[in-house]
Amino acid sequence: MIYKIIRYTATKYTLSSSSIPNDLIPETFRKKLPKSYLSIPTILLGRLAIDKNFRGKRIGKILLIDALKRCFGASNSIGAFAVIVDPLDKEAERFYKIYGFIKLPDSGKMFLPMKTIKELFE
Repeated sequence: MIYKIIRYTATKYTLSSSSIPNDLIPETFRKKLPKSYLSIPTILLGRLAIDKNFRGKRIGKILLIDALKRCFGASNSIGAFAVIVDPLDKEAERFYKIYGFIKLPDSGKMFLPMKTIKELFE
């Protein structure tokens, strides 16, 4: 009898340093940022994905929490103001909105301020 071992990835996400133009940030947040900055440092949460066989099991929430914890840990080193995402579709946009992400005007991107993330984990 021959057994085949298959390595299977059910979930994934990527994190990378990024920035967003200062003028895209809503005024309520922008007034607290340095006016001399043309862009604000952020962490891009990209490719958050769950295999279709594992959807509906709240794994997305667990994966997002893990990503946000990592972002929060890195934010002091890289000075990130927020985590940004670029939802692929309306379903993804609804998912991020449930967890407090705010839509950036005229870009399709969404962001969650690091201050909000800090409140979740401290």
